[in-house]
Amino acid sequence: MNHRHVRFIQFLNLSAMQQRTLLAAWLWLPLFWLGLRVLGLPRLQTWLLQTPVKSMHNLTLANVRALGKMVNIAARYTPFPATCLTRSLLLGWLLQRRGVKSQLRIGVRFTQGALDAHAWVECDGIAVNDRPDVSAQFASFGDLIPLKAFNAP
Repeated sequence: MNHRHVRFIQFLNLSAMQQRTLLAAWLWLPLFWLGLRVLGLPRLQTWLLQTPVKSMHNLTLANVRALGKMVNIAARYTPFPATCLTRSLLLGWLLQRRGVKSQLRIGVRFTQGALDAHAWVECDGIAVNDRPDVSAQFASFGDLIPLKAFNAP
């Protein structure tokens, strides 16, 4: 069996919600990447927050993490760079559309004398698209400086 056939079988074994999320993420990631480049983070976030809730879902933490996993998988196969910020913005937006509250976290740390930045999504203080200990590895701007401080005058 070739890799494509195996991947297709893996795709078919996903739940319907996971399949839809994987396909939607694959389609939306290039637009979010472009939106970040054209609009910048503050304006893109403002625009995304205006998106109405399509439906209210009572998703479990496991379901939310599964959605994060689907976005991360889609990012591996998109033709555009899918940075942690792009993936996290998309996941936050997908969760918002489902009526799930989440927080975008952007954090920094020093690694071998260099500043390293990272973005992830949390629901109720739990990282849902990254390692469980990511918040211990990075100092989150959301905890230190309000993201509004980065808006251009």
